[in-house]
Amino acid sequence: MVRTVGGRLFLSYLAVVLVGLIAAAVTIAGLLVRYEDEVSRVRLQELGAPLLTAMATALRNNQDPKGIVDALVEQAKSADARLIIITSTRRVLVDSDNVLTQQTLDRPTQGNFGTFNDRGDQWLFVQQVIRPNATGVTPAVIVVARPRAAFADALRALFPSLIVAGVVAAGFALIVAGLLSRTITQPLRELVASVRRFAHGEYRTRASLAGPTEVAELGTAFNDMASEIERARGSEQAFLADISHELRTPLTSIQGFAQAIAEGEANGAAIPPAANIIQRESRRLMRMVEGLLQVARLQSGMQELASERVDPAALLASARTALEPQAHEAGVSFDFATSPDLPSVRGDPDRLAQLFLNLLDNAVKHSPKGGQVSVDASRDDGYAVVRVSDEGSGLPQGAEKRLFRRFYRGENAQRDGAGLGLAIAQAIAEAHGGSISARNLDGGRGAEFTVRLPASS
Repeated sequence: MVRTVGGRLFLSYLAVVLVGLIAAAVTIAGLLVRYEDEVSRVRLQELGAPLLTAMATALRNNQDPKGIVDALVEQAKSADARLIIITSTRRVLVDSDNVLTQQTLDRPTQGNFGTFNDRGDQWLFVQQVIRPNATGVTPAVIVVARPRAAFADALRALFPSLIVAGVVAAGFALIVAGLLSRTITQPLRELVASVRRFAHGEYRTRASLAGPTEVAELGTAFNDMASEIERARGSEQAFLADISHELRTPLTSIQGFAQAIAEGEANGAAIPPAANIIQRESRRLMRMVEGLLQVARLQSGMQELASERVDPAALLASARTALEPQAHEAGVSFDFATSPDLPSVRGDPDRLAQLFLNLLDNAVKHSPKGGQVSVDASRDDGYAVVRVSDEGSGLPQGAEKRLFRRFYRGENAQRDGAGLGLAIAQAIAEAHGGSISARNLDGGRGAEFTVRLPASS
């Protein structure tokens, strides 16, 4: 079986040409048969008229009937026609082929033209009635016939021409199929080569968008996929660089102070501070690892989430209570405005509580002393919308997207933080079918974070 696209194209074009030739042969043969029938009828009519005239003249002159018939038969044979004379009762009196004599002949009773079957062949004929004259001659019918053109004969006559036309058409089909297959298969070969280079690590490889529309669309899809894979690999490499940097600092501290204690360099009063540093950095590592695992599980859908009706206002109140001591210490106050028509949402109450806690904690950390964290919760087009704004320095230029990346920290972020709070918040919001966004407030009055969660039905 032919597996190449070029081979299949050639065979398909060849099949189309052959089918077209057969259809053309049948059509032309049919038209030729009809044409020959029409020509034969006209010719028979031309032949029948003088024969009838000759017979009528002979009868008027009282000539010998046998002589009349012999003369008519000779005329018919010379014209390559068949002469049959029958009575009104269909009995054959004369047949120039000497086959139907003294037999009966089935013929149409209406019309001057018709066909009859004789020995498996079809004959076209014209007929004329010989009227009785004053001598009392029995009325008869004179029939002049010729064999009807056979379809097989017409096809046989066309066969040599069809062979020549078929060879020419096949050659033309070969040339056209070769050209067309090249225009289709060449871009496919180039695309295959690009895929293989990409598979061998050349991630900047892109396919050329040449060829038919479908092939160009396939190349576009490959380029989009390649760009997405390249972006994902870039993000992966950036993540590995970030995590190695983030892990290096606490691990260096832990290793250094643990080595100092083990080698006796830190002794006496120096041991408790070293142990505190080791403990603090260990907790930091634990928070970092747990945060990364949580983000990975949420983004991959591996973490099972509860599905309960949750009141966002209650979660915000709990987060406020939990952060009041921290806010009081930082000199930051809260201003809550909850709309009465705030809808409930469906999701995991623990994860949603973590989402709002991370947002409020982030706002408190970025607010100056004496600043205020404003929280506004309301309904908006089937969503529960929570806006958390601070009065800090705002977001750096172009940081609206970067701040949700893992390990991203603003300029005034605490150095002992893991840089995963907002990344976790975004993962939780998206896992619940919602979204989170950030923007700077007008006039540089701080930043605002907006969470949109679908209202429960």
